[in-house]
Amino acid sequence: MAVFFLLALFFSVLAPNLLPVRILYSVCLILFLYNLVFFIFSQTKSGQSSKGPLYSTRLQVLLDWIALLIIVHLTGGVFSPLIFFFILHVIINAMIFRPRHCYVYTMLSLMGLGTLFFLENFLVDFSSTTSWLGTSFQELNLITLLFAFSIYAFILFTATFLATSIMTRFRERENDVLLLSRRLQESLTRMETLYETTKTMASRNDIDAILDIIAQESTRIMHAKGAIIRLVREAEEELAPTASFGLSETFLNKGPVKRGDGIFPRNFDEVVMVEDVQTDPRIVYPREAVEEGVRSIVSIPLAYKGEVKGDLRLYSAEPRRFTTDEISFLKILANDVAVSLDNVKTWRKLEKTNKKNILLAHKMSHDLRAPVFAVQSLLSAVTEGYAGDISQKQQDILKRCIAKQEQLLVLIKDVLSLAEGQATAQDQNPVGIRLDEVAQETVKLFEMLFQKKGVSIKYISPPAPLVYRETPGDFQRLFSNLLENALRYTPEGGRVEFALQRNAEHISILVKDTGIGIEPAEIDKIFDEFHRTARAKKIVQDGTGLGLPIVKSIVNRYNGFINIESRPGKGTAFSITIPCAR
Repeated sequence: MAVFFLLALFFSVLAPNLLPVRILYSVCLILFLYNLVFFIFSQTKSGQSSKGPLYSTRLQVLLDWIALLIIVHLTGGVFSPLIFFFILHVIINAMIFRPRHCYVYTMLSLMGLGTLFFLENFLVDFSSTTSWLGTSFQELNLITLLFAFSIYAFILFTATFLATSIMTRFRERENDVLLLSRRLQESLTRMETLYETTKTMASRNDIDAILDIIAQESTRIMHAKGAIIRLVREAEEELAPTASFGLSETFLNKGPVKRGDGIFPRNFDEVVMVEDVQTDPRIVYPREAVEEGVRSIVSIPLAYKGEVKGDLRLYSAEPRRFTTDEISFLKILANDVAVSLDNVKTWRKLEKTNKKNILLAHKMSHDLRAPVFAVQSLLSAVTEGYAGDISQKQQDILKRCIAKQEQLLVLIKDVLSLAEGQATAQDQNPVGIRLDEVAQETVKLFEMLFQKKGVSIKYISPPAPLVYRETPGDFQRLFSNLLENALRYTPEGGRVEFALQRNAEHISILVKDTGIGIEPAEIDKIFDEFHRTARAKKIVQDGTGLGLPIVKSIVNRYNGFINIESRPGKGTAFSITIPCAR
């Protein structure tokens, strides 16, 4: 359109009598108007529908052919140099339409040109048009015209063949790129799914929640209708539906499914595929499957250590054969499920054993505390002369016995505290407390000890009451162990700062001292049970190494984390952050 407008402008300035410029301007205006109409239509909802763009493009091409024929007639007819614009239009058509459509348009253009030439030769006074070469129809015989028309037709079809061939190869390459891109995206999505499911399985011990996630994600990734995970019941042939997604309760409760139903994998390598539930004799409930809208099924074994523990079944709404890549992905997902099942089973056994050990430690510590305390009291009575006079040597020996008894009592107290913390977390419900009051009471309990050693303590309380829900006794143990640790390893004249604060998201606990500090290599080990640093052993010989593990276990129980900043000889700061939601 722009070329024709510039052509009309050129001749209106340099040769206004050579071409019918006003008519050319009119044709250009009509071209602009109907192209504007097509553009506006393409922005509408109808123009963006599935077939709207195709029909409008075909109509637009047809109108372009008619406009081009008119312009060819106005610029010299058969002798117009613009006749070669049909070749350009053929190339444009090849970029839009399929090859067979392009040949149809080429044939129509030749028929239009033939009709135009016939009309100009027999029905129109050609003297009214312009002859660029100074030649008219009357000066050429019919054979010459037919020969020229044949050559032009050959050129036009050749251009059509070359343009469609090139565009066909281009579209094939484009389709290959799109296919590779889609496969790459699918692979990336599968990798993300495996990562997320593996992370979920590693962080959660709720097997039902894990299986629900697997059923949902496998359905989404495979573009299936739904999925069911069934597990083998011990000492039974029936499979128990443990998790499902996308399927109705009616279909899930259609009847018992047994190991020998025909589509349950017999070993960990077998994958059973049903392409059509209506014709496959292995399907036990074909009518229910059809009513559910299921046409294809694939069954993946859930196997671990050579034993099939169940299967993962995906249901498709259309006849489908799952690809090798899809089967490989589902096998990996199924293996993760089987490993997770085994891990949860093992974890539950360990948890049960651990609970027994905790109760045993609690009972032993509780039973030991009374007789040890009684022995210590008797020894103290002897050293104070209640049992008669004793020599200085005997008194020294008894004092050493009392010191060792005190160390044993501290150890029993810490073990009992550790066992109580874990036992109460499992057996008691959380209760509401005032954390600021618990912190204040703990500071009062330690004030005399701090004064006796000559260490100052500064407590910074929150500006408002801090209400929180805890397992009874947890935060009293937490504060006590932190303050006791700071007091023990801060020399005379040192300072301890204890701060409790809260914002909209978390609770902050800070215990900062000017004590002996911790070597960088030891920081990762101080929360190990019974571990004491070499520097700590030199300063304080008696210690159990259980105080900080108790702190760590409590913080973990409330989904918090601990940050440690320490410099040897300069002091240590324990910064604890615990989420407010409880």
